[in-house]
Amino acid sequence: MDRQTSPAAWLLGGRLLVGLLIGLLGLSACGGGGGDTGSSAPPSSTPPVSNPPTSGDSYVPLSWNDAEPHSQYTLADGTLVSRLGGRVRDRHAREQSEAASNLGQDLYQVFAPHYFERRTHDITLYDQAVPGKPDNRMLTVVVRPQWWWYGTNFRHGFIGRRDDDPQGPAAVALYGDNGGMKLLPAFSLKSGQELKTPLANYDSLPGDPNSNYDTDLAVPPKDGEFVLVKEIRYSPGLRRELRAGDLVEFELGIFLAGKQGDALGRFNYYADAIVYQMGSPGARAWQRGPCCNAGQTPWDSKLMPDSALAGGRNMTLHEDASYEPEMNLMQAGTNIAGRNIQRFAEGRRLFHSSFLNGAHMEAGNPTLLSQVANKAGPNFQQATCIQCHFNNGKSSPGLGVALSNMVVLTGENDAAGQLRIDGRFGGRIAMGLVQDGNKTHDGRQAVLKIASYSSVDGQYADGTRYTLQKPNYTLSDLDGKPLALPARLSVRATPHLAGMGLLEAVPEADIAALAKASEHDPDGAVGRLQLVPDLANPAIQRLGRFGWRATSASVLDQTAEALNGDMGVTSRLKPKHLCGLADGGSACRTADAAGPEISDAEIDLLTRYVSLLGVPPQRHFAGQQPQGIVATKILSQGAATTAAQEAAELAKQQDVARGGQLFAAARCTACHVASLNTGSQHRFAELRQQTIRPYTDLLLHDMGPELADSYPQGRASGQEWRTAPLWGLGLLASINPNTRYLHDGRARNLEEAVLWHGGQASKSRERFKALSAKERQQLLDFVSSL
Repeated sequence: MDRQTSPAAWLLGGRLLVGLLIGLLGLSACGGGGGDTGSSAPPSSTPPVSNPPTSGDSYVPLSWNDAEPHSQYTLADGTLVSRLGGRVRDRHAREQSEAASNLGQDLYQVFAPHYFERRTHDITLYDQAVPGKPDNRMLTVVVRPQWWWYGTNFRHGFIGRRDDDPQGPAAVALYGDNGGMKLLPAFSLKSGQELKTPLANYDSLPGDPNSNYDTDLAVPPKDGEFVLVKEIRYSPGLRRELRAGDLVEFELGIFLAGKQGDALGRFNYYADAIVYQMGSPGARAWQRGPCCNAGQTPWDSKLMPDSALAGGRNMTLHEDASYEPEMNLMQAGTNIAGRNIQRFAEGRRLFHSSFLNGAHMEAGNPTLLSQVANKAGPNFQQATCIQCHFNNGKSSPGLGVALSNMVVLTGENDAAGQLRIDGRFGGRIAMGLVQDGNKTHDGRQAVLKIASYSSVDGQYADGTRYTLQKPNYTLSDLDGKPLALPARLSVRATPHLAGMGLLEAVPEADIAALAKASEHDPDGAVGRLQLVPDLANPAIQRLGRFGWRATSASVLDQTAEALNGDMGVTSRLKPKHLCGLADGGSACRTADAAGPEISDAEIDLLTRYVSLLGVPPQRHFAGQQPQGIVATKILSQGAATTAAQEAAELAKQQDVARGGQLFAAARCTACHVASLNTGSQHRFAELRQQTIRPYTDLLLHDMGPELADSYPQGRASGQEWRTAPLWGLGLLASINPNTRYLHDGRARNLEEAVLWHGGQASKSRERFKALSAKERQQLLDFVSSL
């Protein structure tokens, strides 16, 4: 933890406020399966070449020339500082109305319309000993909104309540203090340390005629200063002054200044439910405690066990408190820094906007015209990132329909029989077809479908039989006439996006050490490093870690590859469209002359968004409360759970714990390594020095001929695949009940995915097949809990 110089102190309302100055000062991808590599000038956020190649495998580790300052540190006087970002919410955590449940709505995790306009804020926490009372601590909360607020409710000290009124949405979110915050009066700062609000007073996407950033809200001038402060010394729940180890939960009630009108929608919101443990920096991932036994605070916040913190202390989300797991892959990390929360929101806007017409895929949001409209194509699979990564999950193929949500790599054989990019399609088959009112956007080259599945039968040791499915493809032109399949073909699902920034932060030396250690694996599960050219400088080799064959070295590279290959959007990193002869090719090549279609700043927004997505915690850990119970029903019945519900949850927790033991005993962890550590050098401070649980070694492994295709990439043969991370896997069926698994979606469920493992995973598969039916289910329950 970095130590910084203590600032001066101010008296605010007669109370000592130490450490305030530091808090007031501003601090200095869609999926894809790889593709061809072009050369271009790098955007400002491209990792520069600064380290010499390592010995043995020759590659250059990632490094950054714009690494951000620490977001958690200690001042010289011992004050702990935590810098967080927050956004508006529709309702409290822990609650969901019965009506909302019936509609499938989540009112806490949802992104309300206009979420990217004036609706984020910076939060700085100062945790220090109370002067004259060394055993007591006080927490000072400093909030800098992205726009002025005319009113604020500051609620802290969760005490819950038991309310028999069935009309309430969920009458449990009661706090011991529901006061306001103090507006910091104008004061003088040192030269060069001006405080401004909004946070940066910037419009990172300038020139959009539909933007509301320039709307005159007639806010009274504040000399550029607007800072809100709250000091907490007393715990309403514990009914005493704060001490080290105590939990403080708080949330903001936000009232935006000015008349909003239709241009900006509603003006008052709830905000994040943040839990802080005194004496320990950073917000904490929390779970609901029990409800409603005598003497207990109903549904009080409790810390999650370390074993459940899949994304580490900084990036793991709190529990699915609002009972909608399909939203859990879309949230910012718990400790996203205040300097990044607005850019996260704007990156999300780009991720959800059509690169054909600029329309946002969520209702109620303004169109983003000048930044994204008319950028997709001429050939494309989809025009919006979210259409493949629905709710940030993975794509899955359908039977007998165009595979326009998948990545379809194509090639042919050269004179020596080696793979080269095919001439018909330029390396990928595009199948995008979008109807926009009376206008049709046709980005298709041909149509690839799964015509049928071949059955592969097998049997467990206990005699239970199973049937696997292998896809059979057909190709046709736009008129439906049959075409010959490419000589080389690989169909890839777009992966879910959990934890990509954290995986990027794992040092290359640690991944190389795993590869070295695997050379002595008793099952022969020897992992290999993938090396790929850096997009900005192809002469430089990087260690690949993203994509089914680890063909991208960074989130930035993966983002640029996906924009280009999946959506037909060029950038300085990928300035050429993928053109083939199936559409004549001329329109595609003509489009290259216009230059990059997306700016460096816009790619940076997308990169920040993907990098700083939070990771859901493991579910069904010991002590977790039963989920999925509508609060109004609970309160009207006067009890949180029934004995049967509690027994069922306890049984599930025991099955998951046993399944974890069986997962290790089967030696699945030889490749799906349970935990990794991020380094100290990543660009984003939030991702540094975290112990994460992704269940991957990021290495290439030979999975046998059953899973092979004919499209080797880099060092990877057609039988080698990067070990897929398992975190978030159990949530995918909540996002899409028809989710299919493995690289081409052949597995209908997780059980089939395990049974397809061959090659270096054969012995682990056979151990799974030797288990009893109950044990097999326990192992699958464990994987589903991740």
